[in-house]
Amino acid sequence: MIWVEEKGWYSAEVESPEGCIGIDSSYVLFSTTPELIKIYFPNAFTPNGDGLNDEFKPVTPIEEIEHFSLSIFNRWGAMIYQTNDITQGWDGTYNGELCQPGSYVYKIAYNTFVPSTTASEVKQGTVMLVR
Repeated sequence: MIWVEEKGWYSAEVESPEGCIGIDSSYVLFSTTPELIKIYFPNAFTPNGDGLNDEFKPVTPIEEIEHFSLSIFNRWGAMIYQTNDITQGWDGTYNGELCQPGSYVYKIAYNTFVPSTTASEVKQGTVMLVR
């Protein structure tokens, strides 16, 4: 059995005890294994109003995510942003004021949903706010 995480061509080669070799390939269109659904985050963003990368938010197939939570923390560990809406990103402000450029910690919790199967994930990392 071979588990794949991305669509594309996959091949396998097998040799029998007698030395006969068999080769086959298959194209995978999609995967429905929930633990393989990934959420990607940028490692930096520039909330300067130019319409490019102005918010920090996930890049993912939204229809496969439910019960989403995103929290942002400053370098002292204080939570400065929180949302349960996967479409809402952090704009680099706290209480209406621009945050200082630098590194911030994010924590996300979510469930991936594929019909009849659910998997929970909690992840954390850092993002660089650039002005």
